[in-house]
Amino acid sequence: MTPLPSRPAGAVHRYYALRAVGWMTDQLIQFLLPVLAYQATGELSWSGLVLAAQWVPRLLSLPVAGHLADRYPEQRIYRANDLVRVGLGVVAAVLTVVLESHAFAVVIVFALLAGICCEQVLVAGEKLAGTLVAPEDMHRAQSVLSGIEQGTLLLAPVVGGALLLTGPLPIVVVVASLFGVSLLLSLGLPRAERTAAAGPVPVPVLAPDPVPGEGKGGGRGSAARRLLGDSVTGIRNVVRIPVLRTIVLATMCVNIMLGLIQGVAPALADRYGHNEGALGLVYSAAGLVAMVTLTAAPRLIRSFGFLAVAAVSTVVQGVVFIALGPTTGFLFFAALVAVFMAGDSVFSVVIRTLRLRVVVSEEFGRTVAAVSLLNFLSLPLAGGLLAVTGHAVPLVVLIPVVGAAAMACLAVLMVRLKRYMAAEPALYATERPAVEADGPDRAAHPAM
Repeated sequence: MTPLPSRPAGAVHRYYALRAVGWMTDQLIQFLLPVLAYQATGELSWSGLVLAAQWVPRLLSLPVAGHLADRYPEQRIYRANDLVRVGLGVVAAVLTVVLESHAFAVVIVFALLAGICCEQVLVAGEKLAGTLVAPEDMHRAQSVLSGIEQGTLLLAPVVGGALLLTGPLPIVVVVASLFGVSLLLSLGLPRAERTAAAGPVPVPVLAPDPVPGEGKGGGRGSAARRLLGDSVTGIRNVVRIPVLRTIVLATMCVNIMLGLIQGVAPALADRYGHNEGALGLVYSAAGLVAMVTLTAAPRLIRSFGFLAVAAVSTVVQGVVFIALGPTTGFLFFAALVAVFMAGDSVFSVVIRTLRLRVVVSEEFGRTVAAVSLLNFLSLPLAGGLLAVTGHAVPLVVLIPVVGAAAMACLAVLMVRLKRYMAAEPALYATERPAVEADGPDRAAHPAM
């Protein structure tokens, strides 16, 4: 994952476009599935169950994603997964016509299988940033990527709301077409130059561990041992790096709240007499607010540091999440969701930048796979919680209780993060002189 000093601007633009298409399809699937479940059943429990179900295969595939990212070029991983996803889309489109009475089930299965591939390219995409962006520009690049991600959060609900009015076949066709665009973009990516140089982390804090089973025979048994070894190594890295362990736990707390918002939002919109189209507009407005907020993220980090920005953003998220439970108006509900997403977007810049600093390049794929596995684990947990409690516990009780517990955990974690970062101040410096020298015109196009 060696940073390349002279990548053309077109390569970086193509990379940003590739991540945009990937996030668009992912956000579209995540928006559609819980809404379709609630639309079909009118039950929060089913919405929570589908939310949990869509993340199970993704989580199971993440160790494979890390294993592949550390052994194959990121471009090859993208192309292989895009070919699989396009093929799945073609099959799903045919089945929705042939099995019209089971079209909803076909869409669900298609989304679940496509989600597995989404996790493969997620890890590869994160690692690819290190080959294109210099370390001193990484926090600005992550701000741009977070802005792109929030932009897809803005657009996907609008597209999804329109697709809900058209039926299963258009949903499959649109999603499969986006996979096709991703394939075309991946074909134009430059090949990464693999060298033995250090990765983009300025001060590595963890040396690579030997992979259990490496070099002990061949065949499927050897591959399985390497995969198991990669998973163990990735999780061990998370546990052994104090800052990484802390931000992973903090992200899990935030994602519990985010998962519950995704699960209960259709019911809350219905409570206020609005349909799925209005909910899509709420998500889109929240994405717009988050994008605007992201423009200030690099300056906030330079001025106040990683810790202060992380602490404030998590406090804001916890407070507005608690307020969602007793809220009584649709506009207030929409405003709270927007503020939550704005805080989440800023927090994501912090955690992505920090993990790029504390993980050595040789371990990046398997470690990010473990990080993603742990982070996303909270989403099916949120769905399972909603599936179990949806019938018995009112939202006006469930949401504040979960929010208060999350805020208490986050407070403890921020105190620990402060202590860990104070032990190595040079590693977590925001490199103010280099940033200021770039000027404001570089904010939108880092490392070009």
